Amino acid sequence: MALASLVLPILIHLWRVKQGKTLKIGSISLLGESAAASSRNLKISQWLLFVLRCLFFILLAILIAKPYLKGKTLTQNKAGWILLDERNLKPIYLSHQKKIDSLLKKGYQLRHFGKGFKRLDWKDTVNTNLVNDAIVSPLNYTSLLKQANHSLPNRFPIWVFAPKYTAQLDDVLPTLHLAIHWQSLPLADTSNVKHTQLLGKTYQAAIQGNAITYSLANTQDNTPLNVMVFPANTEDAKYVKAALSAIGSYLNQPIKFYNSVESKELDAIFWLSATSVPKETSNSLKTDGVLLKYANSNSIKNTSTLIINGNESEEYPVLKIRNVIKVDTKAETIWKDGYGQPVLTAEQQNERHNYTLYTQFNPQWTDLVWRDNFPQALMPILYHQKPTAFAFQQIQQIDSKQPIAVFEDTKQNKTRYAADKPLDQMIWVLAFIVLAVERLLNFRTKKLKVD
Repeated sequence: MALASLVLPILIHLWRVKQGKTLKIGSISLLGESAAASSRNLKISQWLLFVLRCLFFILLAILIAKPYLKGKTLTQNKAGWILLDERNLKPIYLSHQKKIDSLLKKGYQLRHFGKGFKRLDWKDTVNTNLVNDAIVSPLNYTSLLKQANHSLPNRFPIWVFAPKYTAQLDDVLPTLHLAIHWQSLPLADTSNVKHTQLLGKTYQAAIQGNAITYSLANTQDNTPLNVMVFPANTEDAKYVKAALSAIGSYLNQPIKFYNSVESKELDAIFWLSATSVPKETSNSLKTDGVLLKYANSNSIKNTSTLIINGNESEEYPVLKIRNVIKVDTKAETIWKDGYGQPVLTAEQQNERHNYTLYTQFNPQWTDLVWRDNFPQALMPILYHQKPTAFAFQQIQQIDSKQPIAVFEDTKQNKTRYAADKPLDQMIWVLAFIVLAVERLLNFRTKKLKVD
């Protein structure tokens, strides 16, 4: 069906219309206006151009079919891979040293379970800088397994040492032809870390089944936070109040909202306007209080991503409209867009924490307000602390016995083949060369006709 595209160059070269010839007559009575005569001649013209154009369309048709070179038959069994996160290389190796050493003696390669599957060495377990230098992979387990399934031979043995987090296996995998053995890692033992501190509060950690849950420890301090949101009746204010209420409910922290300067002891002010904050309003803010205001600058439409807490491996909110930032600003960047430009900045003035937002909490500006992590994004601002990885949701794992995918039946296909080699890149190069030659030849042909 794809080769039907050859009809186009064939019609172009077959259809030739010639001007009719003038016939001399002997009688003036036959003179008169007559229709211009023409003749049609079905004949291939400019054979080289015709062949080049047909070849170009043939290459495009082949590209649509996604061709590949079948892998060669493997006569010897190759040793497999050991996949693990290089940031956790040392604890994983110490916990499974016997098994990993046994695999290494069989010729298995130690590789990073991340983008590119970088090769590791067991000596890296004593490298203290490895964790600091490691880059968080932007790909989850599903994407990595698809990549391995595409680039490795069938029945290739792989041992994976990683926890089966549900967030990392969030998509349906195709039928895998790899021989994967998944050594599921248990969740971190919280028996020695029963309590953790966050935002001045104490939380108790506990393992429940395949998840770690956090609950607020009993506390006597239930002093409400006084928060002013202005203007109060806008769509932006409704989103912000809902997020702040979720934070208060989660932290067991009472929050009292004000629409105007009704209190001289405000803990936070969310000034959702580009206008200047009145002096009376700013003076009502407590020492060490928080003031968030919209930037007063021109806005531009430039769709990008919004990076909230510096973790570029998570799914980004979409940033649709942003304000132009001042070039000479010395404020610290808290949020940024996909181009690295600041979206939220912070600086301390008069013993208060001032935040400037170069977008707006509105769906027309960003879809952050529709995201589940919107309250989590506002939490560090409300408590004027650095963004933290502490999450609202539980950390969940898939049961260790649950299969991650459907695997190819090795009994029916006992022959081992090398990975198939895609030919897309080579065909793209050929198509480009053919198109360039055709354009050059067509230009020269037209130039010769003019001359």
